[in-house]
Amino acid sequence: MKTLILAPVLLAATALAACSSVPQTRPTPGFDASATVFRGWLRVSNGEFQLAGEQRQLRDALMRPCTSGALPRGLQETAGDLQGAQVEITGRAVAWSSRGERQVISHEGSQVSNQCRSDYVILATSVRRVG
Repeated sequence: MKTLILAPVLLAATALAACSSVPQTRPTPGFDASATVFRGWLRVSNGEFQLAGEQRQLRDALMRPCTSGALPRGLQETAGDLQGAQVEITGRAVAWSSRGERQVISHEGSQVSNQCRSDYVILATSVRRVG
């Protein structure tokens, strides 16, 4: 009888362990981490921008897949002025895993918390409207 009780408990523990090993980020289709210019549709939230590949994604609450990023603190207001616009962002992609145990990546006075939960974030130097 004890064996029958322990079996479900062991199965549950194994399932929980498997869930904790699932990566918390995912690749963004079409994202080129070696690029220095990134084009897409912009949303700004909590001092961070999210860049989506298609305009229709702006209507989704989670807007996934997307790529998170930040401009230097002095330029963050510029990103807010471009909310919902198609933009071109200049910068570099950094692997989210490079942050180590930290919850954010700092970039010239700004922080990226990776709201998109993608494998890379963009540390931007400029943003401009296109189209």
